[in-house]
Amino acid sequence: MPRRWTVILRDQADTARPIRPEDCHGLLNRWWPQPASEHAAAKRWAMNGWLRPLGDRLHHWTLTWLDDENPAPLDPGELVGSAQRVGDHVLEPLSVTRTFDSSYTEMLTETRGPAVVRTAEVRTQTPVVMNTRDATGERVPHIWPNPRRLFGAVHRSSGEIVGGSGAVGAVARFAPPALAASWLEEALTDLAQVRRSTLPGQEVRLAEHHHAESRTVLGWRGGLHLEAVGGGHRGTATFAALLELLELAGVGKYTAQGFGSVRVDTVTQSQRAPQVPAPRSGRATRRVRRNPPRAADSRAHAVAEAEDFGGTLFD
Repeated sequence: MPRRWTVILRDQADTARPIRPEDCHGLLNRWWPQPASEHAAAKRWAMNGWLRPLGDRLHHWTLTWLDDENPAPLDPGELVGSAQRVGDHVLEPLSVTRTFDSSYTEMLTETRGPAVVRTAEVRTQTPVVMNTRDATGERVPHIWPNPRRLFGAVHRSSGEIVGGSGAVGAVARFAPPALAASWLEEALTDLAQVRRSTLPGQEVRLAEHHHAESRTVLGWRGGLHLEAVGGGHRGTATFAALLELLELAGVGKYTAQGFGSVRVDTVTQSQRAPQVPAPRSGRATRRVRRNPPRAADSRAHAVAEAEDFGGTLFD
């Protein structure tokens, strides 16, 4: 089933070159190797960005295993206290926290309660790599993705699903086939009802990333506001699942190498408007004088306000 881990590692090296994306990719290839016959195929995992320094030789890393049928060959939790070589560095996992653990069946069919998701803000954490071809056939970076492209692609052959990429591709490749086919048909239709707009201060822009062998990878960074228009409760449940998959699987190409990591913030709203009692007729409104709130009461009120917020943060 899809799983996500947050790993905290301690660096034991005194002096070394900075950790490179290819170093991270090499480590995960040792943790989760693929058969030689699948070497050119899409990975079963997504590296959600690269090691991020926290200070005092500590690093933070988030990883996702996407396969629903085959568990990861190695659980990162088994490596706590065991030093791992990453490039010129020796990193010791101090803690591994599982932050997501649900099957595709649960994600795609579970009842999500009375609250619905209609809007979301998507922010990139690493460059997103997307290419299109111009009239001459040359690849050019694509930096203003429509929602259909943002959520990935499904590959078909003779009408049958044979693979895919991104959020919908994860379902196509790893979810139970009987469930995936019907859910994807509905999801791809619902994506036509999703509208995108810019996020103030997070405008999408071209970004360069210096990769291995002095190669520059072109991508984009920034933020998008997504809104699902129309549709009933079933459509909003599909939208919520797509957003969850979007953060788990990443966006664009090379997600197994750390590109395309995004953070998805959603705001939920109740399906039913709160019922406000109507004032009784014939009775004057009385003013009630209240004592000033004590510090403890103010704190409790602040906690209540925080808990009333219906936001959902994936990760």
